[in-house]
Amino acid sequence: MGQSVSDLEELIAEFRPMLPSQSKTAQAIDRRDPFEEIAHKAIDEGYIQFVDQFGKFMEICLRRVT
Repeated sequence: MGQSVSDLEELIAEFRPMLPSQSKTAQAIDRRDPFEEIAHKAIDEGYIQFVDQFGKFMEICLRRVT
């Protein structure tokens, strides 16, 4: 599981610069909120619709929750 977390952290680090500072997703990332909370904010803000790589992030987050 350590590698999955590392991969997820790397993915988030790559995704973060794409977000405006006022984005709730960006703020959650900056606060280091739990991965599933970041994922839910990203869905609410619509980022999953146009960031292909974020689909992988969502899949990993949802697996961790279940």
